[in-house]
Amino acid sequence: MPHLEAVVSSTLRPDAWSANNAQCRSRYQILAEAEPDLICRVLNLFAMQYLIPQQVSVLQQEGVLTIDVEVDGMSWHRAQVIGEKMRNLINVCSVALEPIEESHVLSGPVSLAVG
Repeated sequence: MPHLEAVVSSTLRPDAWSANNAQCRSRYQILAEAEPDLICRVLNLFAMQYLIPQQVSVLQQEGVLTIDVEVDGMSWHRAQVIGEKMRNLINVCSVALEPIEESHVLSGPVSLAVG
C-alpha cells in the first residue's frame, strides 16, 4: 500500500483560455430571488477556479438578494465566463460585471473624521 503524500496545489489556477492576458480585479453585482443556497452556489463558482473573493456583501430586501463580489487574480475573459455561469443559475435575475481600476482599490482601512 503506497504512503499518502500531501498534494501541493498552486495558489492560482492557470487560465488556459487566455494565459497571456493580464489579470484584473472584477466586481460582480448580482440580483436574485432570496433562496437559502444561492450564496453558496454563487461563491462555489469562484471556489471551483481556486479563487477567493476579496470582498463579499449580501443584502436581502423584500425577497430579493443583492450580492456584490470583488475578485482579483483572473483574466477579464475568465471573469466574463464566470458571469455567464452566474446568469445561468436558477433564481438569478441579473448579473452586472465591471473591471475595477487598481488605483481606486484601497490597501488598508480608512478612518473618517467626524466634524
